[in-house]
Amino acid sequence: MKITSDETFIITGGAGAIAGHVARTFHEAGARIALVDIDEKAVNARARELDVETLTADLTNLDTTQQMVRQALDQFGDIDGLIHTTGGFAMAPAHESEAKLYDRMFDLNVRTLFNVSRAILPHFVERGTGFLAGFSASPAWHRSGGSGMSLYAAAKGAVATYLHAVDDELGPRGIRTAIVYPMGVVDTPANRGDMPDADPSEWIDPDEIAAALLFAATRGPRGKLNELPVFPPHGA
Repeated sequence: MKITSDETFIITGGAGAIAGHVARTFHEAGARIALVDIDEKAVNARARELDVETLTADLTNLDTTQQMVRQALDQFGDIDGLIHTTGGFAMAPAHESEAKLYDRMFDLNVRTLFNVSRAILPHFVERGTGFLAGFSASPAWHRSGGSGMSLYAAAKGAVATYLHAVDDELGPRGIRTAIVYPMGVVDTPANRGDMPDADPSEWIDPDEIAAALLFAATRGPRGKLNELPVFPPHGA
């Protein structure tokens, strides 16, 4: 399967670093792109850089998320895939975590995924095909390794379980899912700023994440790729 010039993909977290790499990769492959973010100024700047379209929405709110999808359908006529990069990270041991951190981790990582799924899946079911991808994390893949970030690990585990359930429910109806597991630090400007003494050549190249998603999005029904663990150069 190939991406054609009339295929459209929504990419959430559109002002973020990973979304930028994904958008560029899919756009260069021929897809039409709609970047979505709550930060209108930032996402518009990214869109001008990549020559793609934008939509603005608070994805923690189901009504505004559904409105965003309706707007995309009005604008493009059809949506072939949605790649959900929106999420959040925080460190805190379980015995010191607060309720507001629970809300933040599950709102950013799980609620936003539920909202975009609830908004786009009826369209995919109606057309009999569609591609939905989301981002989990290494602790969910290993089912361990979440020490010091228990709520983040729990939320990312929920992301993976939810998408597996969607695949069980709707895979037989032509909807494909993919779960990305970055298995280490991703080379983004924010991570370089937070870890100035680290060697970013040992981190995951976000272009490789984008390439993995493009490969998954173009598989046929007899060769689905539901899980995409992406490792750093010396990861395990």
